[in-house]
Amino acid sequence: MLQRIQTVYLSIAAVAMAMLFFFPFAVFQSDFVYSRFFIYGVVDMVPGGANSMGIIYALPLILADLGVIIFAVTAIFRYKDRPSQLKLVNAAFILTIILIAGVFFLYGYILEKKFGTPPLWSEGYGVYFPLVALLFLMLAIRSIKRDEKLVRSADRLR
Repeated sequence: MLQRIQTVYLSIAAVAMAMLFFFPFAVFQSDFVYSRFFIYGVVDMVPGGANSMGIIYALPLILADLGVIIFAVTAIFRYKDRPSQLKLVNAAFILTIILIAGVFFLYGYILEKKFGTPPLWSEGYGVYFPLVALLFLMLAIRSIKRDEKLVRSADRLR
C-alpha cells in the first residue's frame, strides 16, 4: 500500500536530495574570489570568471545523490517486500552519510585550500537538505521495522 507513512518519509527524503541540484552547499568569498559550491561543481560568480571545479570533479557527489534518490523512490514501490525495502532504505542512509562526509570533510577541505578562504556554510542552503533526508530516512527505517513487527505478530496469532 502506498498510503503508509514511510512513503511520505521516503518521498520527502528524495525531494530533499533532488533539491541539492538547485541550492549551493557553501559560498567562498574573499577580495578576489566569489564562488558557490554546488553538487555539480564550483561556479565562479565573478563576471568573466571560469568554473573552478567541473562536473567530472564532482561526479562522486552527483552519483551518491542520484543513488539516494533512486534507492528512496525504488523503496517506495517495494511496499509488498518489506525486507528488501528496508535494505534499500539502509543503502540510501549509508549513501547519505557518505555524501555528508564527502561534502564537509573532503570537498570543503580541498576547496578551502584552493581558494584560501574558509567556506561559508551558512550562506549555502543546500547543506541542510542531506540532513533533512537523513532524518526522514531514519524515520522511514523505523516505520518499516514497526510494520514488519506488526505483520509478524499478526502471523503468530493465526
